[in-house]
Amino acid sequence: MSRTTLCAWTALVLTVVSGTWMAVRYRVLGAELGRPRGAWKITLAVHGVSQGNARLATAMPLNLKRQTVVQETFTSEQLSYKPPEAKHPDRRIAVWSQRAGVADGPFRARYECSVDLDPNASTSHAKGSLYAAPRPGEYLGVDTADVNDETISETARKLTGALDDPSNSRDVAEALYGFVAHEIKNDPVGGPSTSAVECLRNRHGDRLAKSRLLLTLLRNRGIPSRLVFGLALTKGAEQPPHYWVETWLSTYNQWLSFCPFYSHPGHVPSTYLIFGYGDKPLVRGRHVKDLDFAFLAERLPAPDPNAAGVSTLKRFFLHLSLYALPTAERQFVGVLLLLPIAALIICIFRNIVGLRSFGTFAPALIGLAFHDLHSLPGILVFVTILLIGWLLRRVLDAYHLLQVPRVATLLTLIMIVLISVIVVANVYGAQTARYISLFPMIILCGMVERFWTLETEDSTSASFKTLLQTMFISTVIALVLSIPEVGKHMLRFPETLGFVMAGQLLIGRYTGYRLMELFRFRDFLKPSPPSPHPWAIDGEL
Repeated sequence: MSRTTLCAWTALVLTVVSGTWMAVRYRVLGAELGRPRGAWKITLAVHGVSQGNARLATAMPLNLKRQTVVQETFTSEQLSYKPPEAKHPDRRIAVWSQRAGVADGPFRARYECSVDLDPNASTSHAKGSLYAAPRPGEYLGVDTADVNDETISETARKLTGALDDPSNSRDVAEALYGFVAHEIKNDPVGGPSTSAVECLRNRHGDRLAKSRLLLTLLRNRGIPSRLVFGLALTKGAEQPPHYWVETWLSTYNQWLSFCPFYSHPGHVPSTYLIFGYGDKPLVRGRHVKDLDFAFLAERLPAPDPNAAGVSTLKRFFLHLSLYALPTAERQFVGVLLLLPIAALIICIFRNIVGLRSFGTFAPALIGLAFHDLHSLPGILVFVTILLIGWLLRRVLDAYHLLQVPRVATLLTLIMIVLISVIVVANVYGAQTARYISLFPMIILCGMVERFWTLETEDSTSASFKTLLQTMFISTVIALVLSIPEVGKHMLRFPETLGFVMAGQLLIGRYTGYRLMELFRFRDFLKPSPPSPHPWAIDGEL
């Protein structure tokens, strides 16, 4: 048996085994296949009457470290939906529009999702994240009428005037919170919510009005604050929309949550589900009337492998499920599962397309480090640092250092340049640090060395061409891995690695022409015109 035949048969066996394993697991586990232990099922039902070309905007839970949206479904016979865009990290909005050919009249729309809540998740305070320190003047809202209202100002001064240290933001926030939480009575949800000033004058308000009042009082005292909307998953199936406040306290250099309606100072329970930030309704409509909606929250039963009546096969699959892992370990495994896909993409580009790269897996590591769409500019930053390192390498070449000290010196110089760039960018208010990760920095010096070696052995143009091809492959990897469905599929069906390995084996035995070679030698592939007979006379032609 030839090696090519061996690879083909091995790839076939891997494909059959992986496909069979996937089908059996899906058949046995069903809906429990991608369900984390302790997840919540959230259902949003919307109904109304279309007046022609109806459009809806419905908020959905954010994907944060403390909450992970696992599965989402959209259903409506009268409306079609558009998935949310990733350019707004502070909200996720699905846009529904009336289907073509559907008559005006009543409509219904339904959104379902499963959310995994992690009470132990840490909050990132890095620049560019939702929980980063606010910029000067951000989240103060000093230009709004309620913040500058005399009644608001007088109340805020009265509540904080007797404090021992009025400059302590935590003491100020607790004093304002205590007033709103205990002196302002709770109203049930019903009808339009009142403004902050009206809530203060009436001495009662619903959850939105009380949060507006607390927000306005905090901003009046110069404390950055923002309104959070979502659900407070309390007892009972049907859940009303909920609102609370997040406040940046310079005393602790972090955001703290205050819920004046349910009396949670400085923190909220892990069952608070965040849909977004700002004073916006969860459901909005255009060209509709009688618009109404309701939320249903159900605690999904945790798959218990040891429960009575569970078959041996199901118990076996439940024990092996990646969703049985803790959230931190599951997220780490999810990143590891993406690396073989990145390696397969490299195989396609190098062995079939014919592109070159610095190292075999350097594009995979770079693409995996920047696989978030918001971090794609980091590839440009990475290339810039690489070129700076290349220039520094030319300077070090004059010293004729040994390899290990040369690389160590190069690393030190690159870090000095990198720190200088971050400091200068911070002076001008640019956010550079979030585009730079220690993960690709590990391979940066190696790439600089390979860049220099290729330039010495070949030419400068060849090294720059290889650099462009490496960055192109890394960008494709980052784009593919940034698709949420890819990560979710790999967590649900890790046996997909069998298909990936089968593809790698088949590509490993491919010895035909690469696409780049076909392009370079395209003139040789053109059929040559028929040549005249060597004995023919010109007059006979």
